Parts: sequence; structure tokens; C-alpha cells
Amino acid sequence: MKPIILLLLCALPACAALKPGDAPVTMRLSPSFTAGQPIAAPSFTVAAVQARGLSGGMRYAYVDATAPGEIHQAATYFWEEPPTDSLARALVAGLRTRFATVTGPSLALAADRRVVATLDRFEELSVASGAQAVVAFDVTQVGQNQTGGGKAIWAGRYCATRPIGSAAGTVRAAAFQGAIEQAVAAFVQDVASGTVTAASC
Repeated sequence: MKPIILLLLCALPACAALKPGDAPVTMRLSPSFTAGQPIAAPSFTVAAVQARGLSGGMRYAYVDATAPGEIHQAATYFWEEPPTDSLARALVAGLRTRFATVTGPSLALAADRRVVATLDRFEELSVASGAQAVVAFDVTQVGQNQTGGGKAIWAGRYCATRPIGSAAGTVRAAAFQGAIEQAVAAFVQDVASGTVTAASC
């Protein structure tokens, strides 16, 4: 009798270990911008976006406002591509609404200006009023010269937040997509006007 009881007791943890957990959720971002009337010059090339810390990771990151120094990563939420790639695509798409010749990291051709960006924040922030998608990046425009070198024309910081209405992956992705579009649109507006607005974050 005792061997049977021991066998059953040993089997219980095994069953618990085999119990399926939450299914992984992979989220896709597809930033888009309203088409304008692009001008011929200057031309731009967007460099591969770098990331600070966990900002560029494919696992979903979140922060509680009560412990802002602690960045957590979700166990089952992932991005389809690194957030740095999503930002690079958004920068290219945004600039193309105003300028005719814009290339990205996959086709780094010579251009009048090079856009160098670093993703600083790409995380869900939990605050008293609810969850928010937070996106922030630093960017520098570099003027290219005949020999391939150049100097910084100007640098700025761009950021945006959007409310996250529910825990659903689709809702979370939509919030981050909206935040990227808002921040990139502000950058493109500055490029077109030749000014640098003060960062809102």
C-alpha cells in the first residue's frame, strides 16, 4: 500500500509541471504615417537604431511607477521584431512623407544626412491612472560630406505615451504603435522645419 501512495505522491508534482501555462503572445507593430508631398532634397539614410539596456529586447518590458528603478520582463509577451527595428522602420516611413529619398539600415546608401537614433525607453509604465506605453529615443542628424565623414547638425529627444486600455496583446501593441507614430511624427516635423522642439519627457 505504501509504495502505491508514494508513487501517487511523486506523480502529483509531475502533473503540475506538465500543466500548460499561459500561451506566448507575439505582438506586431506596423507604424504608418499620412502621406505628404515629398521634396527632392535633402536625402536621408537612417542608421541601425541602437538601444539602451532592455529597451531593445524582444521580451515585453514593464515598470511600476512605485519602483521606477526596476525593469521587469513579461514571461509570455514578446515583440515580433526588436523594438529598435520597429523604430528604424518608423523613422524611414515618417521621413518619406516629407522627403523623396530616404533609405534605411538594410540599404545604407550615401545621403546628404544620416539619422542616428538610440532607443532609450520602450516599456509599459503602471501608474495610478492605469498602464501607459512609453517610447523615448535620442536622435542626431549628421551632415555627410564628400569623404564620408560629417558633423552633427542637431540633436534632440523625442518621446510619447499612450494609454493601454486592457491586458490584451492587440491593445498593448496598438498603444505602443501610437506612441512610436507620435514621437516620430514630432521628429519629422522638426526635420522639415529645421528646428528642435523641447522634449516632453
